[in-house]
Amino acid sequence: MTVLVIGAGLSGLAAARTLQRTGQEVLVLEKAAQIGGRVQTLEVDGYRVDKGFQVLLTAYQEAAAVWPEHEINLFPFASGAIIHGREVKQLFDPLRHPSKMWRTVSSKLFTTRDVKSLVSLRLGLQGICGLPERASTEQAPEFLARLGFSERFTNAFLRPFLGGVFLDESLSVPADAVRFVLAMFARGEASLPAQGISALPEHLSQGLRIRCNCTVAEVEPTKVILNDGEVVHGKAIIDTRPPVSTSWQSTKMMAFGSPIPHDTTPVLHLANLHDQPDAPILHACAPSLVAPNYAPPDRALLYATLRTDRPSASLKDVRRTLSNWFGLSEEHIEHLTTIEVRQALPESPCRASQDAREHGIYRSGDWTTHASIEGALRSGRIAAESVLQDLETKPNAKTA
Repeated sequence: MTVLVIGAGLSGLAAARTLQRTGQEVLVLEKAAQIGGRVQTLEVDGYRVDKGFQVLLTAYQEAAAVWPEHEINLFPFASGAIIHGREVKQLFDPLRHPSKMWRTVSSKLFTTRDVKSLVSLRLGLQGICGLPERASTEQAPEFLARLGFSERFTNAFLRPFLGGVFLDESLSVPADAVRFVLAMFARGEASLPAQGISALPEHLSQGLRIRCNCTVAEVEPTKVILNDGEVVHGKAIIDTRPPVSTSWQSTKMMAFGSPIPHDTTPVLHLANLHDQPDAPILHACAPSLVAPNYAPPDRALLYATLRTDRPSASLKDVRRTLSNWFGLSEEHIEHLTTIEVRQALPESPCRASQDAREHGIYRSGDWTTHASIEGALRSGRIAAESVLQDLETKPNAKTA
């Protein structure tokens, strides 16, 4: 008899893959016409546009297990940022980019106290390899204040950078989440697959039996009822759909085609919110400078992620900002599409474990662990392992 998985996002695919590798028969039911959930790449006029600015951090343990580097061609960002305010400043990791150390030191982005705080933070991140087993109650603003970062450095770098990661400029997220994400950036690289972020679910789905355009109306411990009345039976069911009570962060991104910028450094560009608190965008990048296949030959793809704490900026303001940041003429920056994802990141704890069993159903999703690629993959694996454990003990034990 088959194990049913509801949802072909990363969590559902990871669960199905784990089950199938142990010899289980698995069927994945997906509501949409395509797999991937929130991890999608669109084809727009010859450009590959990810549905929201997403990267794969190579330090993710779960990702490294399912996506060996020889199986997916990854291209890394430079470890740093170009920060745009009254002046253009650079901040690069001196351990990875020693040639840029002087520009970083001379940028005057940080005080002596900020340097001490950065050293303290870097040392504190060294032992973090994955998600914490237990979530603490400390929030990110308290954590950063306790480290002693100045308001100038916080608004020039931490808010635009972490605000883009968590889609929340107020950084109202657990301190554990900040520590984990920064540790992953410090230990590995932020990368893009050659063919776009959708390469990740496509790789996971290989060999799986998936039915798309299946909307689930009702779930019971051993059967699923679809909207059209069809009943699909299974010996266990993993449901990756988040509860309706889940809170979400949204994101809005504009994508543009342009000539290739003069500076081809594959790096993230940030708005200095200390100098320009009303900047129309939070950050921008040219993913085609990272992975060339994102754009046609001799062209570049630009992303602009809009602010999270205010009404959306106009297309004119965004184009003008990109013109200034990348040194391009406004008339040569062509708007391709605007992507708004209302349910981009779920509110979630920051923890390595979860209780996958709930009233005879197994629950999975990044909303149970951590809102990230790593959290989704880990949650799917844990749910699948719970199913396998319970199947081994039947008929002498009941699932919870």
